[in-house]
Amino acid sequence: MHSHKEVPDHSGGTGFLVRHLFLLIVALAILSVLYVEAQNLTGFGWGVVLLLLAHVVAIIVIMHSGRALLRRLFQAIHGPSDHSHYHAQELETEGRIISWAWFYDIFTRLIFASRVQTMMKAAVSLAKIQPGEKVLDVGCGTGTLAVLAKQGDGRTAELHGIDAAPEMIERARQKAKTAHVEVDFQPGLAEDIRFEDDAFDLVMNSFMMHHLTPELREKALAEIYRVLKPGGRLLIVDFEPPKPGLYKSFLTLIIGDMTSIDNTTLLPIVRSAGFQQVEIGTVSTLATYISGVKLLA
Repeated sequence: MHSHKEVPDHSGGTGFLVRHLFLLIVALAILSVLYVEAQNLTGFGWGVVLLLLAHVVAIIVIMHSGRALLRRLFQAIHGPSDHSHYHAQELETEGRIISWAWFYDIFTRLIFASRVQTMMKAAVSLAKIQPGEKVLDVGCGTGTLAVLAKQGDGRTAELHGIDAAPEMIERARQKAKTAHVEVDFQPGLAEDIRFEDDAFDLVMNSFMMHHLTPELREKALAEIYRVLKPGGRLLIVDFEPPKPGLYKSFLTLIIGDMTSIDNTTLLPIVRSAGFQQVEIGTVSTLATYISGVKLLA
């Protein structure tokens, strides 16, 4: 086996400028998303000030740590890289926990180039929620999918959402309140769903499965199968890495091994859990869906 050694960077000023430019592009992208979210010039003005400060900080960061520090920052925002135990409100999981609820929506808009709403609306369309159905969003995060479902086809449906992070649940509740929709958001684990057997017509989740270890995926899908009614439906939507190219290289620099996700590895786990009519397809260039149906009794 060949050992790998780090090669010193002898690119000098050119390498410095390239790395600096990269950080500035990221900063501008973040500011653009902030502006879209805030939609007021005062916020944008503050953003310009922050950009100038970030410019100075970027020089210092690059001189000492380069892009590695930026990547660690984004990974910290996206959740711990190790699957350590997490305890909050009597919940304990070995899956990744994202506690940065206040920044998560901005982060996803940056990664998905402000196409999050479009992708989530496409997911709602795929869910095919019928009037009066009972629906559960597992790993609901900040509640975007559940709230959009309630505003769309699920207006007369009973919507529930669970997530391991109390911070996410709090933000999801705020979103539902702002949108004037009723969704029951509660802390909960994908691998230990606190609902009775055969309770739901549909169980869905978005951008959650890649946070789970293979063992937890099996447990989560077994639990989802348990709480679904016979004939009930499963819908998984998750991140699909872009094809090799400049954009994938850009994302890899920021989010590391997330761009190596292979959603096809979920298919045998979904089938092993007992689901039939398992399908995989495209939601967008950066998202894939997997669907399945619980056998009729």
